[in-house]
Amino acid sequence: MPYPNLLHPVPISIQALDRSTTVMDPDLREPIQNEARAATASCPGQVAWGSDQKLNARPDGLKEDSDGYVLFRLADLAARSITLKRDDRFTRLGTINADVYVTKLQYMGHYAWSAGPTLVKAFFKDLQPGRQTKGA
Repeated sequence: MPYPNLLHPVPISIQALDRSTTVMDPDLREPIQNEARAATASCPGQVAWGSDQKLNARPDGLKEDSDGYVLFRLADLAARSITLKRDDRFTRLGTINADVYVTKLQYMGHYAWSAGPTLVKAFFKDLQPGRQTKGA
């Protein structure tokens, strides 16, 4: 069966967070200073900017906001041996240089013939304080 098509796909540069070589805080389970990243990989994706609401307090916790999302076909990611995770970084969105981080993944496009999802929506956010140098 054919996979769903993306509308106007552009190349997305992805750097995965390498948790095995990153020094982590044992109490907070978050990277200390500079995190280690894998080599940059590229995959076509459909970018949408400004697609999420602002911070929203809910009874079950805070819903994080995002600057937009990139829609990927899981078949394209699998063909390039890419597994998206939270905190992965997008360094290029088509022709735009970026420094944005994956905040949430949402699987979609569930068809009977695929026995699961065919698409993943990777919400991203610019975490600017993380990009600043020490003392700046």
